[in-house]
Amino acid sequence: MAKKVQSNEEKLFQEELSKQFYDVVKSVIMTEKATRLTEFENKLTFEVAKQATKPLVKVLIENEYKKSVKSVNMINDHNGKKRAIVTFKDENVASDLSAELGGN
Repeated sequence: MAKKVQSNEEKLFQEELSKQFYDVVKSVIMTEKATRLTEFENKLTFEVAKQATKPLVKVLIENEYKKSVKSVNMINDHNGKKRAIVTFKDENVASDLSAELGGN
């Protein structure tokens, strides 16, 4: 009985994370540099909300795409936008996700 309650709680938690994903992660960035990072370094670049933190982005990306994240680096650019560069643990994950998302 306790496992059913826990699985329902986990399901609700996953749904809430999915809702937050679209509030925090604005879009995938596909510039020449971002494409190079995707192809050669297994990294994807996202535009994120100003209040986003590294741990939050990591949890949201792992939950939404079901892929393991190795690290997250944040950049505040000169236009006032915040970017997250996400490195994946497994090889070619960034390329596969980029193709699914309509990137390169």
